[in-house]
Amino acid sequence: MAKRAPVVIEVLNKVTAASVEKHTGKNWDQWIKILNEQGAKNLSHKEIVALLGKRTFKMKEWWRQIVTSGYEVHIGRRQEGRNQKGELSATVSRTFYISADKLWKLLESAEGQAVWLKPLSYFKFKAKNVFETEDGYFGEIRTMKEGERLRMSWQDPEWHKPTIVQVYVMGREENKSMLAFMHDGIKDTRSKAAIRERWNEAVNALSEMTPAAPVRKKKS
Repeated sequence: MAKRAPVVIEVLNKVTAASVEKHTGKNWDQWIKILNEQGAKNLSHKEIVALLGKRTFKMKEWWRQIVTSGYEVHIGRRQEGRNQKGELSATVSRTFYISADKLWKLLESAEGQAVWLKPLSYFKFKAKNVFETEDGYFGEIRTMKEGERLRMSWQDPEWHKPTIVQVYVMGREENKSMLAFMHDGIKDTRSKAAIRERWNEAVNALSEMTPAAPVRKKKS
C-alpha cells in the first residue's frame, strides 16, 4: 500500500484539514492542488463555489463555501475571518439529532422562530418576505432553497447598510443534521462578538427543543 503524503496545510480560515476531509473526502492540500489545476486563481468567489458544486465533486453547499473561503485565504485574496471587501464575518454551527427535514421545519415554525429569530410576528420563509425582530433588527429574505438554505439581509437601524445572514441545514446520517449560520459584512470586532453570541444563543435554544445526543453504549 502506498504511503499517504503528510498533511502540509493543517488549518485554513480556522477550519482544520481533518474536518474538511471528514466532510468532503479531501484535505486542504488536496483541495488547493485541485483548485489550482482548475484555474481557480482566476475565478471569482461565486465561480469557485459553482465549480465545487459540479458532479465531479458532489459537495454540499455549506462546504463549498468553506473550501472556497479557505482557498481564497491561502492565495491571499482574503484575510482570515473576513470577506473579500475586508469586512468581518462570523460563523456558528451545531449538530442536531433530528433529520434535516425536521430541523428545517423547526426553523420555520412559529415556535422555532420565537427562539432563534424572535420576530415581532410569524412569517413564512419566502423570497422578499420581510421581518422585524423584538430587539429592533429588520431584514428581508433574499433567496432560499427549501429545506437547505436561507439568505437574508440583517439591518440595525444605526448601520448605514445591511449585513447578510446565510442559514444552512445539512443532512448527515439518519436522524442527524447540522445547522450553520454565516453572518457576513460585519463592521467591527465588537459587533462581531455580539452577533456571534446572538447566533450561539439561537442554536442553544433550538438545541433545547430537540433530542440530546444519544448515549453511546459502553463495550463490555
